[in-house]
Amino acid sequence: MLWIPFEDRIVTMWLELFIFALLVLLLRYYFTRPSGMPPGPMVIPYLGNLSLLKISMIETLRKKYGDIFKTELGANKFIFLCNYKLIKEAMSRAELSDRPKIDLGLIISDGVPAGVIMTNGKHWQNARRFLLRNLRDLGMGKTYLEDAIQREAQLLVEDFKTLSGSPTLFPKSLNVAVLNVVWQMVASTRYDMDDERVLSFINIIRSLDATFIVVILEFFPIIKTIIPDFIKKRLAIYKTTAKMRKEANALVQDLKATHRAKLDPDNPRDVIDEYLIAMDNKSDIAEYFSELDLVSVTFDLFNAGFDTTSNMLRWIILYMIKYPEVQRRVQEQIDEVVPRDALPSYHHKPNLPLVEAMIHEALRVSSMAALGVERSPNRDIEVGGYLIPKGSFVFAAAICCHHDPQYWEHPDQFRLEHFLDEQGNFASHKEGFLPFGTGRRSCLGESLARMELFLFSSALFQNFTFSAPEGCEVNLKENSRLPTIRMSIDQNIVITPRMNES
Repeated sequence: MLWIPFEDRIVTMWLELFIFALLVLLLRYYFTRPSGMPPGPMVIPYLGNLSLLKISMIETLRKKYGDIFKTELGANKFIFLCNYKLIKEAMSRAELSDRPKIDLGLIISDGVPAGVIMTNGKHWQNARRFLLRNLRDLGMGKTYLEDAIQREAQLLVEDFKTLSGSPTLFPKSLNVAVLNVVWQMVASTRYDMDDERVLSFINIIRSLDATFIVVILEFFPIIKTIIPDFIKKRLAIYKTTAKMRKEANALVQDLKATHRAKLDPDNPRDVIDEYLIAMDNKSDIAEYFSELDLVSVTFDLFNAGFDTTSNMLRWIILYMIKYPEVQRRVQEQIDEVVPRDALPSYHHKPNLPLVEAMIHEALRVSSMAALGVERSPNRDIEVGGYLIPKGSFVFAAAICCHHDPQYWEHPDQFRLEHFLDEQGNFASHKEGFLPFGTGRRSCLGESLARMELFLFSSALFQNFTFSAPEGCEVNLKENSRLPTIRMSIDQNIVITPRMNES
């Protein structure tokens, strides 16, 4: 009989136990998987597809797997809807109006569901109803908000003039001007274009990148439980989130204190006043209102107020740099319609179809909200003939709709004609166009965003010509800071006042 040393027998025993445990886990994985889910790329059991999906890969995967496909990351199932009609149908369903729980989305509330963006059920319904009612009462989507936007547009133009002539990064004032519009409705406050506190806070928010370590900590939560505290304190993600939470709380507490001191229940001035009054009166709509929720709601509005519209304005400028002949056509029409000593206003809109077409075509080709904001079914549902399990991450791939030849004659080209009829009038496409999401959780401030994009864009192109630095080309690739959003890459541009043009 062959004699095996005791140490080797121990190693062999542990190896056999490991292989047995691995087989049990694999069998458990395969036998507990829901049947009938969409097709998708191969995944590693319990790990998923570690080569994380990029926006640029979505169209390739659609061609291979069809209009609905899946992948996995950790225990999470990611479902991608890539067909316009499929998206419209699915996103209108009440069962698909939840958000999946994402710790990164609950930074400000320290993991507790709060605010409007990341809450579900009655909490979300109450918060959304409250905000919609009050923002509309305060002017959102109404023409008298135009004065506030034009005031910010004028200040933005003045700031851009100080940076003209030499290559410069996009001015930070672009963020502040856009934020000021919504912030006056939220907090009766506006910031100077160079306000250090608000610029610092914006920089903190923008520094929260979706890096590999962030994704691993988010989708493999067991790792967070085994990392010692002294290591966590050294990780940049924990430092950044702690700083963001501290700054957000300080900002809101200051606003709350000033609002409390001047609060008149009979004459509310803004959203914060209305929130405090609802809390004090314990009204039905304020069932879930709290100090923590106030911080989260205010942060949600702050974040949405500066980030999406200002990023879209960057895309518009970058595309006009890429297509200078389109920029000239737009400017010529603005010059024909608007007196040079006045900013474009909303009553000029019907006579500026090229401005409208430029904005909408930039929304289409940039597909900023490329995958929308993730949804999650509150129970197992069927979409497109496939099972979508409860708790899955569901993405509406608007980028596929925006480049679908079924809806667009030249889907991969920037053409104003996509949004102009035969007579040259603006013709807003509805089929195949999803710039602000769709369904029950579409963009809360869509009407405000449309007004801002028109007034800010027309003011900037009335007063400036934008170009790339000599010898450089504009970069239209997306920044990978957020995996579902196409943020523009920060780059140098040249701002030339049109008053100096011959």
